[in-house]
Amino acid sequence: MATKRPDQRPRRLNAFLRDTEGATAVEYGILLMMVGLALIGMMSMTDVSSQMSNTFEYLAGKMSTSG
Repeated sequence: MATKRPDQRPRRLNAFLRDTEGATAVEYGILLMMVGLALIGMMSMTDVSSQMSNTFEYLAGKMSTSG
């Protein structure tokens, strides 16, 4: 029966903590979540929401009549 060396576990833990692969994906996910929350916060404000709605309606009207 094989026995584990006592220093094997700390070495694996150190290797795991030093590993930065995949960190970029997590950072992008956090950034995307923050941008999404900011957009939701902006849209929940009634004044901004109504102004954006008016802008989109205006643009939609212009695009439908221009072609």
